Amino acid sequence: MRYLDLGTVKREMSQAVYHALAERMRPQDEITLVTVSPDRPYVCVGYHQLASREIDRAFCEAHQILVGRRFVGGGAVYLDHGQVFWHLLLPTPRGPVEDLYREILKAPIETYQQMGINAQFRPVNDIVVGPRKIGGTGASTMGTTTVIVGSLLFDFNIELMARVLKVPSEKFRDKMISSLSEYMTTINQELGQPPERQMVVAKLVDNFSRLLNETVHHDQLTAEEEADIEKYALKLFDPEFVYRGERGLFHSGIKIRSGVFLHEGVFKAPGGLLRLIYRVNDGVFDDVNFSGDFFMEPWDSSAVEDFQGYLQGRLANEQNVEEAAHQLFEKVLIPGVVSSDIVECFRRAESTEQSCVL
Repeated sequence: MRYLDLGTVKREMSQAVYHALAERMRPQDEITLVTVSPDRPYVCVGYHQLASREIDRAFCEAHQILVGRRFVGGGAVYLDHGQVFWHLLLPTPRGPVEDLYREILKAPIETYQQMGINAQFRPVNDIVVGPRKIGGTGASTMGTTTVIVGSLLFDFNIELMARVLKVPSEKFRDKMISSLSEYMTTINQELGQPPERQMVVAKLVDNFSRLLNETVHHDQLTAEEEADIEKYALKLFDPEFVYRGERGLFHSGIKIRSGVFLHEGVFKAPGGLLRLIYRVNDGVFDDVNFSGDFFMEPWDSSAVEDFQGYLQGRLANEQNVEEAAHQLFEKVLIPGVVSSDIVECFRRAESTEQSCVL
């Protein structure tokens, strides 16, 4: 197993590295493990999220907190030097993602346990200490490469996490801070006096080595890999990519006659939060966006765009949403999400008092 200990790098690189390595990896290549930390804070949204609904862009720009979008699903996250990211790249697909999480997360869970933290696995992809989550994980298939990413959470700035996210009110933000404090924990919080960071990282590498039955050899990035990482760093943090697809009903200044309705429905499925936003004109879907913090395989499928396109111009009713959802799941897998969950989004959008006339 090739191991790249990158230490502390510029924040864009900490997110770009696994994208570049995954693109270059071939089926005959060896497994690669990366550990890395960002030099400064940033925010990263999941591939399927609507960034303008998740991030307080004005606050981030005013405080020089970069916003990026990754090619892996999941929710918007605040990231900084208090976290050590680990990226495991497997050169070939490894079966259902739920099984992959259950197997691969044994290594970081054992690492926490070796520190005296009673970490456990909670489906679909959480590591918890009692009721509290400690670190996030995600997975995706990029080409033939399976990528699993996670973090060792030494410390976490809950107040800043709550501030970079877009929320409906300050009262809601206060509630978010109290909820995060109640349901998140860190190595520092659990141990008071945490072990030296490099020693913990070494344990993690050893645990992955034994789990995968792979001998570890330390390596460095090649010049070609570094060039590709720079390319991805520019791509992932480009505002055009981060806020991609946010047109039409998401932009102000669009002239629409009276009697046109804007709806937004949100539903928390076992596999993640789902968001359905659509505009209805004379009872017909006029513009549709489906997003959320879910994980989808394959991640780069056009199935979501096909789902949106199928509804465009059709009657805004449950039957059409259900048919579009069935077609979506014929093309992709979204762990923990089924077609009826998307229908529930539509039901909530139709009933919510937040729907408005434009």
